[in-house]
Amino acid sequence: MKKSLLIFILLFSSVVAFAQQTISGVVTDKQSKEALPFANIFISTSKGTITDAEGKFTLNLKQNISSIKVSYIGYKTITVPVDQNTTFLKIQLDPSQEALDAVVLYNKENPALQIMRDAISNKKLNDPERKLKTFKLNSYNKLLVTANPDSINGQIDSIYTKKDGKLVFKQVDSSNYSFKKDITRSHIYMTEKVSEVSFSAEKGKREKILATRMAGFKEPIYEVLGIKIQSFSFYKNKYELFGTSYTGPMAGNALSKYNYKILDTVSNSNRESYMIYYSPKKKGKTSGLEGILYIDRESYALQKGIAEIKGVIDIKAVQNFEYNEAFAVWFPTDKEIQIRKGKTDDSVSLFGQTIKVQRGQVQDSTKTVRSNKQDVDDFVYLSSKTQNFDLTINEPVKIRGRGLAIEIDEQAHDRSQEYWNRFRTDSITKRGKETYVVLDSIIAEDGVEKDIYLARKLLKGYYPTKYIDLDLRYLLKYNNYEAFRLGLGGVTNANFSTKYRINGYGVYGTRDKDFKFGVGAAARLDKRTQTWFGVSYTDDLVETGSSRFITDRRAFSLFEPRLFNIDLFYETRRLTANIEHQITAKTHANLMISKSNVESTYDYGFVKGGEIFNAYEITEAIFSVQWNPFSEYMQTRHGRNEIKKGFPQFAFQATQSFDGLLGGNFNYTKLDFRMVHEIRPIDKGVTSFLIKGGLGLGDIPISHLYHTSPNNPNKDVLLQRFSIAGRNSFETMYFNEFFSDKFAMFQAKHQFKPFKITRGFRPELTLISRFAIGDAKDIDRHLGQQFNSLRHGFSESGFEINKLFAGFGLSFMYRYGAYHLPKFEDNLSFKFTYYFSLGF
Repeated sequence: MKKSLLIFILLFSSVVAFAQQTISGVVTDKQSKEALPFANIFISTSKGTITDAEGKFTLNLKQNISSIKVSYIGYKTITVPVDQNTTFLKIQLDPSQEALDAVVLYNKENPALQIMRDAISNKKLNDPERKLKTFKLNSYNKLLVTANPDSINGQIDSIYTKKDGKLVFKQVDSSNYSFKKDITRSHIYMTEKVSEVSFSAEKGKREKILATRMAGFKEPIYEVLGIKIQSFSFYKNKYELFGTSYTGPMAGNALSKYNYKILDTVSNSNRESYMIYYSPKKKGKTSGLEGILYIDRESYALQKGIAEIKGVIDIKAVQNFEYNEAFAVWFPTDKEIQIRKGKTDDSVSLFGQTIKVQRGQVQDSTKTVRSNKQDVDDFVYLSSKTQNFDLTINEPVKIRGRGLAIEIDEQAHDRSQEYWNRFRTDSITKRGKETYVVLDSIIAEDGVEKDIYLARKLLKGYYPTKYIDLDLRYLLKYNNYEAFRLGLGGVTNANFSTKYRINGYGVYGTRDKDFKFGVGAAARLDKRTQTWFGVSYTDDLVETGSSRFITDRRAFSLFEPRLFNIDLFYETRRLTANIEHQITAKTHANLMISKSNVESTYDYGFVKGGEIFNAYEITEAIFSVQWNPFSEYMQTRHGRNEIKKGFPQFAFQATQSFDGLLGGNFNYTKLDFRMVHEIRPIDKGVTSFLIKGGLGLGDIPISHLYHTSPNNPNKDVLLQRFSIAGRNSFETMYFNEFFSDKFAMFQAKHQFKPFKITRGFRPELTLISRFAIGDAKDIDRHLGQQFNSLRHGFSESGFEINKLFAGFGLSFMYRYGAYHLPKFEDNLSFKFTYYFSLGF
């Protein structure tokens, strides 16, 4: 029975394949014989295709046609007859001296440039997000990783070795046969998504995901939903493909980045458009954006856009627009992106990373012979199609809050088939349904979903259990005061409660033989704004002169470089109450009230009003704001995630201590500022900047001054100071050498691309320069500790060579300027670095 069914399916597939005629061909210049890229191939007045960069084309015909029309700017348009037996056409066009109708040459300038100037200058009149007050639409997206079974030669491969001129059978390879069998049954992978997209000129654009399904997963991988595969519009200054931003072909500076050429004039919705080809002016180390823009001849609006990347992989993105007469605007109706194996060795950037193919040694064809030479990888591709529908324009829309790019409905992962059928613009095939069945079974059996959940937690520094996530930060650390710091911590997870959380930790120092701990609890007051009220108590050590922004998100690293060398701590028993709130998705605020009992672990006294304080109490109010205006965020049922880290980022914090309130001994004010910026040109390394500043006024003991992150051990010999370099610390500044009540620091880094010495040895060079300036008022009030101020400015520069072996590297820094030391080697810092990488 199964055999008969298989024969029927194969015969039926053959009949279907025969009924769908495919015509391929190439278009060339009749005189020069050169290929004509992006020539128009019409099978009717509104349907057809265009040739690729090599002048080649393919037509998949579902009905009989008698001819095709071929046109190209500067050439005579011709009509080529075809019939049911036509499979390949070699078309040659004659050059024509006729000028493009209605195109005027300005001082013999390329006419495409003036058209593009007009298109760019009219963006504010044509871009829907600038022309319209509001719009709202629904969209359906289907993403497939698949291959056409009809393209696969499914014969079993026989592999031979050639010896003495004779073929000797070696083995049978059935991989192509198995692949064709599997791909006929189901796709390799499949996802679907239904979204509601709302826009208002006041609050911007928001995507609300109403339904989502990823084959094999009960709940979607939210990080994948946050990936921007393709931009919403070509009008923006940046066009994004698979997480990499390119200068858009209609950007304000596009004319300096791209070459333009008119290919033809075509008609769409009874309106003519210029068909303009664009390509990068400069060829970079990775493939740039090229493609075609269809510019409306009346309004210079975009009717259609095509963007392509060609290299080791080929990416092609297409977006279509439809003219809305009521509002006189061309609005995007659908978009599609495909990615498949490329035909060249040119590098391509995906998600900001360079993709290159490592070509192995080619086998000697005289020694190994295969009966089936087809590589199925050539036929596998990814396709993502999005269709917009139910569009309303300039009607009231409700967008709650600001700055959120994506919001996922809590029931999005659990929709019924009836719900899906209401929104699917492309019905799911039997092959698509089978994809869900096959992958649901495979992933459940292999426990992939649990492994992904575990990996996500581990990357954040947690090991999950049913109700508590163990905090890996407290397991093991080392510093010069406690020696080894051993402990355990944890926080309740969503299985315990999504509205309440409890956290705690306990640690023990092997040198000071003292136990430290902390406990806390918090309750969520508002889900949309992520407003939490919490209380905590800690009995622990804090580094003298350290300061942190209370809005900083949790950071996890295998070890903290500076911590190894710190020896100046104070003990604090601190009770806090705080409320954190998302003012907007991009603005996070935290207000904290605290009462601390402070005692130094070293000889110290602070003079105030003739009294010396060796131990003291501090009552503080702290207000902190973190603003990331260029980042993008997604709201899931588990919380809010940053899906795109944008720069620059800003932080501001104000601290007020109260003398006499709840036993507080001092009155002071501190104002802190930080700016972080990164510049990441495609395939050109990373340049980063850090600016920090602090201003303290009033009676501030040394525990709460600023130390600007020194990281040089107090040893006399250079090699004795060999330790671990920090990320943003002054490597030649000795510990406890400077303290300030006001300071500013600047750091600049440039990380070059890895040097590809061998496949496994790719060191990275980073150039670094740092500068700090500051002052400390009335240093003589601080008894028992000798330190200097930074009033003359501290400078150091140097470099790192990272990832020399298993993530380890070396750091070399030199101290110069006003605080240059008499002994040469005292100005040097020689340390090792460590950068952990998962390799993806």
